Amino acid sequence: MFSSERNPLLHDEKELLRLVARGDAKAFRRLFEVYYDPMYSTSLMYTKVHELAEDVVQQAFLRIWEKRGTLETIDQFGAYLFIIARNEIINILRKQSSHRTYIQHIRELFDTERDTPEEQMIIKQKRALLHLAVENLPPQQRLAYRLSREKGLSYEEIAADMRLSINTVKEHISAALRSIREFLQRYRKELTLLLGSWLLS
Repeated sequence: MFSSERNPLLHDEKELLRLVARGDAKAFRRLFEVYYDPMYSTSLMYTKVHELAEDVVQQAFLRIWEKRGTLETIDQFGAYLFIIARNEIINILRKQSSHRTYIQHIRELFDTERDTPEEQMIIKQKRALLHLAVENLPPQQRLAYRLSREKGLSYEEIAADMRLSINTVKEHISAALRSIREFLQRYRKELTLLLGSWLLS
């Protein structure tokens, strides 16, 4: 939790929140300056990346400004800010996890676990080929696949989003994966030749 009890920079938090609630930009900047360091430190502890920690702070304060009209009703601003920051951290980590899962998914589709420079250079071509395979899917399969593999949604979330049963969603994704693998098998030779031409260039 971000506490202001021992922070000498903040004498009257309630008054500051009142001013921010009324749209006072200077008061908002003051609030940002007071809480930036503890928010950044906490965010960095979880994200482990400077840029991501800064994103958490910026997004959290953007949320505060958007909801500034409710600030006067908040008794424990430190706790309120902590909850907002926590939610932003969760969102960022979820996106990072989905991205890593998606890259792993691409490698699995191509039956490779290598992480050589050649694989790094060819990854864009793999993504392009996978994108083409997905575009060739029937609309419902394509949407279910993207929500699962690219957005990281659960079967339950996809079912709610598409207004289908969970079993139907599972069938769509299973059929999509089967079609994608068949598509990639047909184009494996072309991809291998592409990699070979890069190595010889």
